[in-house]
Amino acid sequence: MASNLQARIKNIFGNDALDWLDRSYLTDWVIVATLWILSELAANLPVFERDFYVADQTINHAHKKSQINGTVNHFIALLVPGAAVLAWGLIRLSFVAIHHGALALLAGRGLSRLFTNILKNRVGRLRPDFLARCKWDEVALACTGKKNAVLDGRRSFPSGHSSAVFAGMTFLSLWLAGQTAAWCFQTPLPVASLRSSRLLRFVLSLLPLCWATFVAITRLEDYRHHKEDVIGGAVLGAVCSTICYVAFWPSPFSARSFTSYSYGQPRLITHGENGRLRQGNFDFELTRLEEDDMDV
Repeated sequence: MASNLQARIKNIFGNDALDWLDRSYLTDWVIVATLWILSELAANLPVFERDFYVADQTINHAHKKSQINGTVNHFIALLVPGAAVLAWGLIRLSFVAIHHGALALLAGRGLSRLFTNILKNRVGRLRPDFLARCKWDEVALACTGKKNAVLDGRRSFPSGHSSAVFAGMTFLSLWLAGQTAAWCFQTPLPVASLRSSRLLRFVLSLLPLCWATFVAITRLEDYRHHKEDVIGGAVLGAVCSTICYVAFWPSPFSARSFTSYSYGQPRLITHGENGRLRQGNFDFELTRLEEDDMDV
């Protein structure tokens, strides 16, 4: 079965489509799978039941329907960047770009989801609409609302919507910038082409972050989170996604990432002399040195 899959990949992407493959990537995928499994387990951790005051106005807002459904948000945050990577990889017939894009995206989302679920349950911060969920009974001195709604009302920090959407959209922005040099203004672009507009590239790379910001704002408008929850979730998602992106793709801010040898290409692990490993981008640095010496 594995040999048939390899044959199909080579048939579509070329005979050298798997030359970059290294056993270390299997370890990476195991780690990614572990992150997602642990994040699911973390979602079921016991929730810390923080004390509260019925007169606390910060948790006494109305319970409203979410403008952006949680399932829809996670769907967009994962599949939109994934579809972009897949489509561009197929257009360029680059299996390594698809592989590295999926690996970096799933790693960032999994890491963000793990930290988010742990913090949600262990911090136990009350949502702005907690009292509406609680339906406090002055006689029984207890919440009489639905148990699941009350329990979820204790999981305000950090915002899961914000961490998920910023993890997915930060990856997409970084990836778009890495493919177009949108954030590296010293990189020369093709002349006499509409595609050479630096502002067009820059704006295109920021669109995912605009969507992420919109989703975060709706969480405040819907009284599902305090502003600190939204900011914390956004930072958490963006940081996790950025770390995982640069682990597999070169920096979109560096001019060395946009050469004729490595423009829009992911980081590769290739075997060097004496069986040692080196980064694929290192070959270009040697080439540049050789060209400089020739000029002298």
